[in-house]
Amino acid sequence: MDYLFSVVLAVHILAAIGVIGLVLVQHGKGADMGAAFGSGASGSLFGATGSANFLSRATAVLATVFFFDQHVACLSGIEQTKKRLAV
Repeated sequence: MDYLFSVVLAVHILAAIGVIGLVLVQHGKGADMGAAFGSGASGSLFGATGSANFLSRATAVLATVFFFDQHVACLSGIEQTKKRLAV
């Protein structure tokens, strides 16, 4: 059971880091206003609009993995608590 908890914890940490990274890479709604006034380029690695679909979907997938993994960790913790209390 400790092996399963280690795997769940590793997936949980990787998903959390991935979600944080993807959110930081995405442009906010006001990012194009700064480019309109000459403060920088609005283009990105994936193009001006192509990044929204890819990054949004990747963030949604990693967030789903994160929440599912959290539920698995919670349920396994409840089962371990029940076993400890039964002894």
